[in-house]
Amino acid sequence: MTWRMYRWVWQLEAPLHIGMPPAGMLNRTRLYAPARALWGALTAELARRGSPSFPDYSQVGNQVRQQTRLSYLFPAQRVGEKWLAWLPQYEQGTGLQWWREDGTGSVPDAHFRRWLLTTRPGTAIDSNSDTAAEGTLREYEVINLWSRWGSPSSPQPVALAGYIFLANGADQTVFDIEELFIGGDTRYGLGRIRKVECSEADRLFDKPVELTGSDPQVRTGQVLAHALPNPAINLLGTWEQLAMWDYGEFKTAQLVWVPGSQAGDNSSLWRIREDGLWGRT
Repeated sequence: MTWRMYRWVWQLEAPLHIGMPPAGMLNRTRLYAPARALWGALTAELARRGSPSFPDYSQVGNQVRQQTRLSYLFPAQRVGEKWLAWLPQYEQGTGLQWWREDGTGSVPDAHFRRWLLTTRPGTAIDSNSDTAAEGTLREYEVINLWSRWGSPSSPQPVALAGYIFLANGADQTVFDIEELFIGGDTRYGLGRIRKVECSEADRLFDKPVELTGSDPQVRTGQVLAHALPNPAINLLGTWEQLAMWDYGEFKTAQLVWVPGSQAGDNSSLWRIREDGLWGRT
């Protein structure tokens, strides 16, 4: 099997919340959109287009899985005529840092979060009284539509940049989509993104790729997705217990490396799997 790779950029049209483990009453958000969240948004949009009355999410979702592979989407800043992504990278002694594609950085994770995030209040409503249910008041983080990107300049728009791999001969209807709803609380107006760029590419965030075989592969020492552990390689980074739901079925949690973990060897070859996770080949 052979693949074609495209870089696409989605600008935020509404605040975005991609859930992660909370901290007390604060529902935290990731600064990136996992491939699985993007797969869910694409599946929902394509299924509703195909049959507005009775969308077949399962069939469409399986088709998207088979014909496409997806990278994670990372925050992107407009610089001149280009959208440049900010990518995570763990460094010895300093922890998680963020670097812009053109080499600008590094920005500690705590500072970078302040560039992008704000909080919104929320609560559950008691259906019997139409008032706030006791003990449910909370705040949740969201990525703003605008950021100063650490400078005193005027606020600039925030986007998400990543890649889609399409199998040769696959249905290209996915490229007709101009707007998606991704992440949490989309029914309350969050997570609306608009496609502003899409073009064929031959490198993934300037890292070489191999586009033949059952899955695309990326040659890099910097993991840019959740990565499965492998006894043959020891990464510098953080572990995370990753769990998910699939059509109402809870999938067993698994321990994975988080995006930004470092192998220290740029010759490492990583396979982009159907579920968006990276596995060492």
